[in-house]
Amino acid sequence: MHRLTRKQARRIAVRAQLLDAPRLKSLLAVVERLTLLQVDPTAAIAPNADLVAWSRLGSSYRPEHLKRALERDRTLFEFNALIRPMRDLGLYLAGAGGRRGQGRVDVWLRDNDRCRHCGGASSAITPRRRLP
Repeated sequence: MHRLTRKQARRIAVRAQLLDAPRLKSLLAVVERLTLLQVDPTAAIAPNADLVAWSRLGSSYRPEHLKRALERDRTLFEFNALIRPMRDLGLYLAGAGGRRGQGRVDVWLRDNDRCRHCGGASSAITPRRRLP
């Protein structure tokens, strides 16, 4: 077993989180090295993903860079409130095998069929069509 001093452990943690110099040059490089940015809908100062990216890239980072990477350049994608590099998409598609949780929804709809129709035709809850 290899033992680390507190100073060594701190240096490893800081370096792994890209908080040491020199800064990386692109948002994609940051996300690839960190493996993800967490999407947090609560933004006391700014959204979490923007704060993390700014702290790693510095004043050259702008929130529109993240939006462009997700929506136009498609170098990043969002899945389960996590932003990841597009090069990792295959890993998530391979494990998806269908919509997550759909089995539980089908069971609930079957078990609660009477309740779904108790308010008349206008209030009936109908299951969504499954996506391919």
